[in-house]
Amino acid sequence: MEGTANNNTPEHKPFYSQSAEQALQALHSGHDGLTAHEANERLKRYGPNVLKPRGKHWLKRLIEPFASLFVSVLVVAIIISLLTHERIDAIVIGIILAINAGIYYVQQYSADKVLKTLKKQDEVECHIKRGGQMLLLPASQLVPGDIVYLAEGAKVPADGRVLESDNLQVEEAILTGESLPITKITEQLSGQLQVYDQKNTVFKDTLVHGGEGVMLVIATGNQTEIGKISELVQTADFERSPIERKIDDITKKLVVGVACLVSVVFVLAIIRGITAADALRFSLAMVVSAVPEGLPVALTVVLLLGAKKLAKVNALVKKISSIETLGAITLIATDKTGTLTKNKLSVAELAHRDNHGRAFAQAVLASLNGDDDLHADPLDAILDDRFSEHTPKDWKKLKEYPFAQTLRVSGVLWSTPHGHHLFIKGAPEAVLGHSHSSQAHGFKKHLAEFTSKGYRTIAVAHKRLSHIPKELDDSMLANLTVDGLLGLADELRDHIADSISEARRAGVRVVMLTGDHIDTARRVAMNIGLANNELQVAESYWLDEPHVKSLPEKLKTTVAFGRVLPAQKFNFLKAVKGLEITAMTGDGVNDIPALVEADAGLAMGSGTDAAKDASDIVLLDDNFRTIIAAVRVGRSVLANIRKMLFYLLSTSLGEAFTMVGALLIGLPLPVTAIQILWINLVTDGFSVLPLGLSPPERHQMEQPPHDPKAPLLNFRYIGRMLMVAAVMSVVALVLFNRALANGHAYAQTVAFMALVAAQWANALNANFEFHSWSKIILRPNKLLLLGIGLAIGFQWLAMAGPLSDWFGSVRLSSFDLMLAIGLPALAVLIVGDASKMIFKQRHRVAVGHNSSV
Repeated sequence: MEGTANNNTPEHKPFYSQSAEQALQALHSGHDGLTAHEANERLKRYGPNVLKPRGKHWLKRLIEPFASLFVSVLVVAIIISLLTHERIDAIVIGIILAINAGIYYVQQYSADKVLKTLKKQDEVECHIKRGGQMLLLPASQLVPGDIVYLAEGAKVPADGRVLESDNLQVEEAILTGESLPITKITEQLSGQLQVYDQKNTVFKDTLVHGGEGVMLVIATGNQTEIGKISELVQTADFERSPIERKIDDITKKLVVGVACLVSVVFVLAIIRGITAADALRFSLAMVVSAVPEGLPVALTVVLLLGAKKLAKVNALVKKISSIETLGAITLIATDKTGTLTKNKLSVAELAHRDNHGRAFAQAVLASLNGDDDLHADPLDAILDDRFSEHTPKDWKKLKEYPFAQTLRVSGVLWSTPHGHHLFIKGAPEAVLGHSHSSQAHGFKKHLAEFTSKGYRTIAVAHKRLSHIPKELDDSMLANLTVDGLLGLADELRDHIADSISEARRAGVRVVMLTGDHIDTARRVAMNIGLANNELQVAESYWLDEPHVKSLPEKLKTTVAFGRVLPAQKFNFLKAVKGLEITAMTGDGVNDIPALVEADAGLAMGSGTDAAKDASDIVLLDDNFRTIIAAVRVGRSVLANIRKMLFYLLSTSLGEAFTMVGALLIGLPLPVTAIQILWINLVTDGFSVLPLGLSPPERHQMEQPPHDPKAPLLNFRYIGRMLMVAAVMSVVALVLFNRALANGHAYAQTVAFMALVAAQWANALNANFEFHSWSKIILRPNKLLLLGIGLAIGFQWLAMAGPLSDWFGSVRLSSFDLMLAIGLPALAVLIVGDASKMIFKQRHRVAVGHNSSV
């Protein structure tokens, strides 16, 4: 983003590089303002001074939750169910889709509030001069060329060139991240300047901290700096999270597999002489068996309960899918001001010629404008809080001299028993330049040291006067006696260094993007343990074209960037997209585009409403450490999602293998579509939710995150899944074939019971990623045990209770019932543990390799 303000007017050089008169001429305006007619014409030409968000058609919003592949598969299942008169199947799946869509609409409502919040910020009135008359008009009526009066406490209504400044100070933290107010000047500037260096320009939605001024409007609406940020938000990729995309990828493969399998099954059925109606019914059973219908609702419930866990660690979730994303985060891009620091300046270091420091403290307090706890300048308030000493009781304050921009100092004149003494405070270059050369030389060494540490340095000095001057000038500052230097820095948040270390142990990289000077960025990065040397902190030009193309390589040796603008944060996230799964922290309007572009946007609770609305998660305690706690919860949720997917897909594969196996070896339909739907929704439903809520395992925060490009289910999980599904289907078919002598309905009841029992055992198998199912004795998952108990109770209803007629179940002999339960369960448990042993050593080798990289 360019620092120049206005694309609404004809081509000209930047307004900050023009004098006030030249700026007025460029906009065909004057000190009396525009005429009413000209203002109306410009309003028609440029439009209202409001931010114009890009809207989305209501029909698109309505159909969006039904646009995913997984939902498309379920819709096809509904259609087939209706065509084959299986209305119960269709109704159940339809309810699932309705719940899923409702949750999506709620999420979208929260996400869309960001642009509405930005628009609300425009609802202010301002004093405008038009045709020589003062008017109070809504800020939305402003046009380029208007003359606007600014007073303390007012919000700047548009971008403007300062024409008059009476100690005008503006807080620009929401735009630049600068902690202290900026004193504005009227003189023209030279060179190519960024926003934070344009001292003679004020920007829309910043706040007048003190003083008064007059500005010439140079940009309105979306052409303002804040408007450009709003447009960046609209151009950001509002796309699905990485985990959602990976689930979509699994769904694509599932769709292709099911389509191929069903086609083969239908053709084989016809070849075997089965009627078209029976073949279609067989195919429907295949579709129902292959699709884990309970997955959407199970994921939603697990994520909602995950959000509740995050709330307990002060992380408020606004976008549910961001919980999964947190577990996969590989890079945290963090702002400095208000995130790593408290956005509160404090005195970090002193340099003075007083052995005890009392005389220096007295000089500092004597240089402050204001009385007691009432200070117009926030810097004076900070220094007053820092020093507990008091000026002597026999001193009397005679006159205060507010900050003079041309001299870059402020002062206070005191009457003391030894005469009149002027105490000066200001820019070290200005103070040292008016002091004795020998004394200045000694303090210049300290100044260089303070500058290298990134401090904001203030010099304090005094001199004796024989009279009371009306105002400060160069002659009054001659031959100053320097009392010392103060180095101020933004306070670091507690435990930041520990949080950085914990992130690294978990394999998550942290990169600082700050608008502060690069020296400040170096000091903070070194103090928090983010950087080991100064070479690891770089200038922001690396985030501009064409350098940004080589950013992935640059990040191998760089952990922080200084003087970063909002568009550059946006560029940073664009450059690493696809290579990293990113989280971006921020609290100001300047962070909004990056918050939206990141895979997980994390806003500070004390930040602006717009930043919080743009984010996915709000850190209520503003603590960077909360991010690590949130990552811990996210990793646990992500691991549990993998367990759920393994469990559900191995179930679906086991059922599909059973159906295809029966067809290939010439057996009749082993289970009906309604029995499969019962297994998928009821039996699996009682087990899959407890798996999704499993307690965290220790290894989850002791290993690097998975490769962003890696599939959600890796080779280990797929191998286990295929082994379990194969054993499940073989045992079910063997038992089904054995029971056929007692009739088809009897055999179907046996197969039904065998598949259900295999699912109970598979739930125990899925409970631990690497350990045997038997560890549940030492670390019981009470919810899972309860879920399996409930599933057993409901299965009795389907087998021998009032629901048995619905499912075509018949009473089994005691021996066949025990065999249908015991053999599948034992086989699945043995194969599950065997597969874990086979793949466990492979995992250890992979983790060891990743840890050494």
